[in-house]
Amino acid sequence: MSTLSWDVSVGETLLSDGETLAENWTYYDDIYIKCSYQLDLTDALHRLRLPPGARLGAVIIARSSGTPLITISEVVDVRGGRQQVYLTVPADQVSGTLSLEFQISVLAIGHAVESPFAPKRLGNTVFRVDRKIVLEGTAPRLPMLPVSFADHGIAGSSRSLWWLRLTTRDLGASASAAIWLWLNVDNPFISRMLEDSDSAESAAWLRFLELDFIRQLLREALSSDELSLQTDYPEESLGYVLSSVVRLLGESLDQVQQRYQEDPGRVEAELQSKVGAK
Repeated sequence: MSTLSWDVSVGETLLSDGETLAENWTYYDDIYIKCSYQLDLTDALHRLRLPPGARLGAVIIARSSGTPLITISEVVDVRGGRQQVYLTVPADQVSGTLSLEFQISVLAIGHAVESPFAPKRLGNTVFRVDRKIVLEGTAPRLPMLPVSFADHGIAGSSRSLWWLRLTTRDLGASASAAIWLWLNVDNPFISRMLEDSDSAESAAWLRFLELDFIRQLLREALSSDELSLQTDYPEESLGYVLSSVVRLLGESLDQVQQRYQEDPGRVEAELQSKVGAK
């Protein structure tokens, strides 16, 4: 491989070469990836001890720690000279740490291969390079995703704001894959918040959203039949997140559940004091 370079954009922000932390990433920013490479194909086939008629293909593979999904680019025939491979990873298919892998593999052998050291099977990888990008930044971010509530059959959708959606209630599951806060793009206030997140109005809405997000997580924690504060859940799991919300109140799970049944408003007000505006 003569040269190889990555161009990775998080939304509209281009990461610098070698940058591994996307601090400004949010859950509605798609990831745009371009891998540029230059290869002398004749020399490469000779070094691999493959016949001149053999074909190689280049591809980008993307995985993330927060979801089980794998995104793969189109396979590009390696012709020699400078070429590019492109991949877009949708925001709703990624969270946590993004692992990118550029591969060149055998697409066709052509004539019979005589060397015992040559790759002989289709799909054999002959070149690989990785890059990792931490998308979460240095502070926790709400797992937000813009969605049209009208598309989900909610009547009067323009008046709805957001929807906390758990894709699973498995306490051992990854929290970033299990917890999603759907933002209703049919609502004019939410649309303005997404379009201009730096405005004072957007900041106020976002703070309100954060408080309501924590409140709903508390509700989920207290309604869970399996949650236990004595269980040592993995740090990035749903169980860890839910138990952490309960621990903010400084009492046992049974005590918080009892008080919530008696006066949920007071418990939620106490929770606001723990996570409220500073």
